[in-house]
Amino acid sequence: MTNHHAKQLRLAAVFTFIFAIAVLPVLLHAADASPIVGNWEGSISAGGQSLRIVLHFTQTKEGALAGTLESPDQGAGSMPIDKVEFKDAALHFEMTAIAATYDGTYDKAKDEISGTWKQSGQSLPLTVKRAK
Repeated sequence: MTNHHAKQLRLAAVFTFIFAIAVLPVLLHAADASPIVGNWEGSISAGGQSLRIVLHFTQTKEGALAGTLESPDQGAGSMPIDKVEFKDAALHFEMTAIAATYDGTYDKAKDEISGTWKQSGQSLPLTVKRAK
């Protein structure tokens, strides 16, 4: 091997190493999609009436969570969820427009989230399952 070829191989190895360092964190982060990303369905019983709830959660490349809520029985279109936090199986989200919050726990085995919906001074149980 000539000295020129050895320099080219070292340069190629350096560029490969630099590329791997730059790209690996992005690839690892992309692989860590939150388990709540997707569509979820459940219902709230209030005042003798059952209201269906549909949640849609997404995640940006940076890892931030976002979501929307629909209440088909009330004819409400998609409403934005202002704040979504998910850590150690605990989900918390807030919707300022309707003064509502939700705190739940994700059960991986059942693929469901069980918790409490709070709105207008009421606390109601809400369990959502992944939509099929």
